[in-house]
Amino acid sequence: MRGQAPGVAISQFSPAFIEAFNSAAVLFQASRFEDAAAAFRRLIAEHSGIAALHGNLGLCLRAAGRPDEAMDALKQALRLKPDYPDALNALGGILLDRRHIEHALIAFKELVKLKPDYPGALLTLGNLFMFIGGGERAHATYRLAVAVEPDVAVNHNNLGAVSLSLGHPQDAALNYRRALAIDVGKPEYRKNLGTCLLMAGDYPNGTVAYEGRLEQPVWRKRDMPGVLWQAQPLAGKTLLVHFEQGLGDSFQYIRYACMLKRMGARVLYECQPALKRVLSTAPDLDGLFAFGEPLPPYDYHISLMSLMHRLGTTPDSVPGGVPYLRAEPELEAGWAERLERLEGGKRPALRVGINWHGNETGKSIPLECFEAMGKLPGVRLYSLQKVSGLDHLERLRDRVAVTELGADFDAGPDAFLDTAAVMANLDLIITCDTSVCHLAGAMGRPTWVVLKWFADWRWMRDRLDSPWYPTMRLFRQATSNDWAEVMDRVTAEVAANAGGQATPNPAEGTLR
Repeated sequence: MRGQAPGVAISQFSPAFIEAFNSAAVLFQASRFEDAAAAFRRLIAEHSGIAALHGNLGLCLRAAGRPDEAMDALKQALRLKPDYPDALNALGGILLDRRHIEHALIAFKELVKLKPDYPGALLTLGNLFMFIGGGERAHATYRLAVAVEPDVAVNHNNLGAVSLSLGHPQDAALNYRRALAIDVGKPEYRKNLGTCLLMAGDYPNGTVAYEGRLEQPVWRKRDMPGVLWQAQPLAGKTLLVHFEQGLGDSFQYIRYACMLKRMGARVLYECQPALKRVLSTAPDLDGLFAFGEPLPPYDYHISLMSLMHRLGTTPDSVPGGVPYLRAEPELEAGWAERLERLEGGKRPALRVGINWHGNETGKSIPLECFEAMGKLPGVRLYSLQKVSGLDHLERLRDRVAVTELGADFDAGPDAFLDTAAVMANLDLIITCDTSVCHLAGAMGRPTWVVLKWFADWRWMRDRLDSPWYPTMRLFRQATSNDWAEVMDRVTAEVAANAGGQATPNPAEGTLR
C-alpha cells in the first residue's frame, strides 16, 4: 500500500495521525482488509480532504471483496486529486473485473497518459485493445510496454500474440523467444511459440515447442499410470493413446493409428464418451474405450496431440488418406430416404449442409450471411447445427431458407451419428471452424471451411487447401471480422456449381 498523502509530507501530520496511518497500512499488509478499511474510515472522519486516505480505503475495500464501496472511495480520491495513479489503476481494475470495458479503457488511458511507466499499465491497456479487436492499437501499446519494462516477459509474449494475429509470424516468434529468454521454459510461452511455428508450417520445431501446453496449469492434464511413450520401439507393445482437447481433435488425429500400427504396436484409444460410436469405424485400432471405462494393460501411453511431435510428421507427410471415418450404413440409408421425402422426390442440383456457429470467439458465421445462398436456384440448405446457434435460426427462419432435420437429429447420447449419415448424402458441407469440419474432412466429403482472418494454427496462414483433408477448401476473411465479403465469395462459388449441375464424384471429393 502506498501510504503517503499525495502532495503532503507525512511528517507534517501529528504523531497520532502517523501512528494510525501506519497501523492501517500494517493491517492491510497482514490481509486484514476489513480492519484496515475501518482504520482508514476513522482517519477520513478527521481528515476528509486527503486523497490518499480515500485511495487506500478503496484498495482495502476492493481486497475485501466490496467493489461498489471501493469504487465510491476511489472516485472520491480522484475528485480530490485527479492525477492519482494508484486510484486510477485500482478503479480501472474494478471496471475490468466487471467487464465494463469502455470505462476501463478510459481509466487506463488516463493512467498511461499520467504515468507511462506505472507497472503493468501499458500491458493492461494493450490487453483491453486486444479485447475490443483493436489489433494495431494493441501492437503499438505493447511495443511501448516492452520499451518501458523490457525485462517483463509477459510484455514480449503479448506483443508476440498481437503480431501473430496481425499476420506477422516471424515477429511473433522473435517476441515469444524473448519472453522465454526472460522466463526460461515457461510452458505458456513455449506453447505460444509452438502454435506460431506450426502456423508458419515449421512442424519440426513447432511440435517440440507445442509440447509446452501439457505443463500449463490451465491444461486438462491427465496423470496416466505407466510409462510415457517417447519414441521407444513399439514392435509387440501396446500403446494407449488418450484424447486431450476437443471433439474435432479426435476426428483429426485418430489417423495416426495407422503409423503406430506400421511400427508394430497394438493401438488402444481412449476417447470422449460421446464419440465412441462414431469413432468405431476408424481403422487400425485394436481397442476403443470411452473415458471412464476400465482400460486393459498397456506398455506405454501418450496424449493424442503429442503424436505429431513423437512421429515427426510435417504438412508433407500427414498420415491417413480419406475417408478414414464413415457413416453407419443403416443410418446413411435411412437418411437418404428421409431427405428424399423432405424434398418431395425432387432432388436439388446441390444439397448443401451448413454449420454456422462454433463455441470459440470469432469463429461463428452470422446466419444471415447464408440468406442469398438459400435463394439460389437448384440449391437446398440443410442445417447441421446442434445446440448452440439454434436461436439464430429461430430469429431468422423467415429470411434464411434452411431445412431443419428434426428434433431427433443426433438427439441420443452418441454424438455425430446422424450428422455423419446426413453428410454422406450431401453434395457439399459449408461450415465454420468447428468439429463438423473435421468429421466431414475425415469422411472425405466435399467441405468448404470459412475461416476468420486470424484462424487456428492448423489451417496455417495463406493456404486455401488443407494437408490434413484433401477434399477440403478453405475460404478466409480478407479483413478481420468481415464475414459478408467472404460469404459473398462462397455464395458465388455455390451458384457456379449449382448452375453447372456440378454434383461431385465422391471419389474426387471436391467441387470446383
